Amino acid sequence: MTKSVTVVCPHEGADKGKRFVITRMSAVAADRWGRHCLQAAASSGSDIAGVAQGGGLAAVAAAGIGIFAAMDPERMDALIDQLLQCVQMQPDPANPGVLLAWDVVSAGGQIEEIPTVGWLQKEAFALHVDFFKGVGQLFSLLTLMLGTESNVPAPASAT
Repeated sequence: MTKSVTVVCPHEGADKGKRFVITRMSAVAADRWGRHCLQAAASSGSDIAGVAQGGGLAAVAAAGIGIFAAMDPERMDALIDQLLQCVQMQPDPANPGVLLAWDVVSAGGQIEEIPTVGWLQKEAFALHVDFFKGVGQLFSLLTLMLGTESNVPAPASAT
């Protein structure tokens, strides 16, 4: 089953307390989205430390949400819009099954505060990449074992 989280806007202002449901993309769609993010950032000429073009969602997780700053604005907007398609608004907590699609939310003025948009971007991004945080050391160890990173010292052997 695809993972979903319900988040409640914590910011003071008109959006405080509004509820949103964010649903993770399928693995294939998320990987494709991640590769497109990397390609867009790499084609901008920016150097993204530790990230290889074509690395998929794991590489995007390594770069963090700041990866979007390295992109051409039009490509950045398109990729963020694609990410936000995973967001729905839950206008009535008493009826959790009633959800408004992102297109309706963004076009219909349900979000009234600018910080809410950035917060939702961060929350949607986190849902898609947070599971990589726990395996970061595993990726480093695999890289070492495969011999693809020569500047990493070998792990100490047990005696």
